[in-house]
Amino acid sequence: MLRYLSFIFKSNLFRTVVFFGAIFGAAFFCSGKILKSGIAGFNIRKIEFDGNERVQDLLLLKTSGLKYKSNIFAVSVRGVKRRLESIAWIKSAVVQRKLPDTIRIRVAERIPIAILQSKYNLYLIDADGKVLEHDGIGNFGNLPIVTGEGAAREADRLLCCLNRFPKIRRQLVFAVRIGKRRWNIKINRGITVKLPEKGMTQALGILEEISDKNGYFNDDMATIDMRVPDRIIIKKQIGKAAKNNE
Repeated sequence: MLRYLSFIFKSNLFRTVVFFGAIFGAAFFCSGKILKSGIAGFNIRKIEFDGNERVQDLLLLKTSGLKYKSNIFAVSVRGVKRRLESIAWIKSAVVQRKLPDTIRIRVAERIPIAILQSKYNLYLIDADGKVLEHDGIGNFGNLPIVTGEGAAREADRLLCCLNRFPKIRRQLVFAVRIGKRRWNIKINRGITVKLPEKGMTQALGILEEISDKNGYFNDDMATIDMRVPDRIIIKKQIGKAAKNNE
């Protein structure tokens, strides 16, 4: 037994294991020292932000949890990314160490596509239906207003369809999601267009064909009902209809 142990201790394999074990042990010990006390020249001195227009640098810095003069190797890149993406306006974030002393952060902000009306409150929403904010939406007065159950989730699909028919899209003022199945849209001069549950794109194409060159319709129209395939039902405003019959 003793001769066997002596052989092991004298073998090259044993010496190699001891050698690399000592190296890894020293590296582990040093890394612990680094994380606790830092190395001169490897502390955070610069934090760079890029890609943000709506979100101020100060909010990004506060949310990131980064601290100047802290050890750059102690930063959890994933943790910083996760915290930044918790901001409503931030769609994605990329966090990088730039040695020796800089953290570089690039964000992609969400783009508002509509204003959601919910219980007498107004909110900006993006293509994913995510609520961005409820303050300062006056800067987005050109966006259409959508409302109704499921409106936020389906708004992007509606607007993408409308973008194929620019004459109608320019006239859009308001859109109401009906029964989580279909849309009523309010266009110029207060006309309500009742779109079908299926075949919305085709209905919008027909609507644009029957409009004038600017997308307008007669002033006396109240509703254009397109819910029934191959049929358009037009109702006139009561006051104007009676006047036209005189």
